[in-house]
Amino acid sequence: MDCHKKKESFSIGWVVAVAAGSVMFSAAYLSALPVVQNNQRDARGATAIELVDRAIDLMGGEETLRSIQRVSLDMMTVWQRTQFSQVPRPGRPSFEPHTDVRDYSIPAWRNTRRFPSRDIINIVVDSVAVSDFGTGFRPLSIAYVDEREELFAYTPDRLVLLLKDAEDLARGADTVIGGEIHHRLIATVAERFLSTVYLHAGTGLPTLLHFDAGHPNDYGLVPWGKMSVDVWYSNWRQFEDITMPSQWDILRVGVPYKSMTVRRAQFNIEFAPDSFLVDGALRSDYMATATQPMHISQRIDSATVVHSGLVANMFGERSPLFGFPLGAVEIDAGWLVLEAGQGSYNYDFAVEKMSEAGVNRIAGVVAGSARTGNGGVLAAAEAGFPVYVSEASRAFVELMLGNAGQVGELVDVLDEISLGSGDRTVLLAPVDLPNVPGSMMVFQPASGWLFLPDAGIDLDRRMGVEQARGLGWDVQRVGTPRDFVGVQP
Repeated sequence: MDCHKKKESFSIGWVVAVAAGSVMFSAAYLSALPVVQNNQRDARGATAIELVDRAIDLMGGEETLRSIQRVSLDMMTVWQRTQFSQVPRPGRPSFEPHTDVRDYSIPAWRNTRRFPSRDIINIVVDSVAVSDFGTGFRPLSIAYVDEREELFAYTPDRLVLLLKDAEDLARGADTVIGGEIHHRLIATVAERFLSTVYLHAGTGLPTLLHFDAGHPNDYGLVPWGKMSVDVWYSNWRQFEDITMPSQWDILRVGVPYKSMTVRRAQFNIEFAPDSFLVDGALRSDYMATATQPMHISQRIDSATVVHSGLVANMFGERSPLFGFPLGAVEIDAGWLVLEAGQGSYNYDFAVEKMSEAGVNRIAGVVAGSARTGNGGVLAAAEAGFPVYVSEASRAFVELMLGNAGQVGELVDVLDEISLGSGDRTVLLAPVDLPNVPGSMMVFQPASGWLFLPDAGIDLDRRMGVEQARGLGWDVQRVGTPRDFVGVQP
């Protein structure tokens, strides 16, 4: 077998993320850059509480900030697809205008998200979440309760008050960001997030919030486990009597996750009486149906054999079944699971159901897609199975394992690899696709089936087939995550 094998425990070094043409440094790995002298008073001798009081005063004063109970924010959020690339703007951004309405005294959050086809209204009140897609309110995942807790904590005018109220507020050593001195404050924010906040030494205002947190209920974030979260504050503006940053750039695992722009802010306005209304029946429905993590809210009923040596077609109550491994392909040593699923639950459940269709021995996992959908590698690695990764997917898998402290055996697919023999042969090779250079392709010669885990458009399939045939592979059918069994090229 011609391959490059590495068995190691992973410790992740610093990550540089390129976003909007500027370089952002993860707060955990700030470098000691040359100091630029600030013109303002040197506050290095100030205590932690004095630094916080100064920031509060600059943003409007403690009395004014604490008086805010209700707020309406007109915002634009730009969502980024997680990518580990040095190419500027590597993600596929989506733009979402929305109105974020809050009552901190409840606490309640109503977010009206505006899309071309319809508005979607999400309401989170105390410990319940509901949503209206235009057909009436229904239960919404508990993940949105978690999101509200985090959102309310990193909202800048709230953050400085939470720092002041933290019993463990302390001052750390000064550091340098972008060549300028910043004061470091450490505190447990909202009694939940052990955080480091960096205040610009010259202005006294917050530049960056860093904390580590997991989102075990969120479908897209659960693969990361406990992850690094950075919130960068910029573009300070005056909104009524409050001065605050209108730009909040959020990084997760060291790369851009979303950018939030406040276009308008109104404080202590009156809301309609039913703005946060969730009746008793809807609460009961939520408690009965929506308190499970998103990635375990679906179940597989069965798996079927597509043809000899290939098991796929997962069937459940809802189809397609997002978040589970896509199938398995047979080699001499057993079966290769294709894609690991969103979390360990998904991997284990899929393996159980595939065993009913003849997958009785696992030989490894192909985690070939450069996306967040391979959190199941934790279960595979814990069971001692090798995980085959592409150049593009390796960074994802490394972080998933590293954040969990899990040792994994990663096999890099940098050249063509042949596994098995005869009709049980499977070939792996790198492939360059328009949106994912350094991806991977999987080929079963006995059936002529080619699988492209990162393919999303017709051009991906065309280029995958061309590169596969360039290796001498006789491609008869092309599968993708959306159409696993595939079509003739």
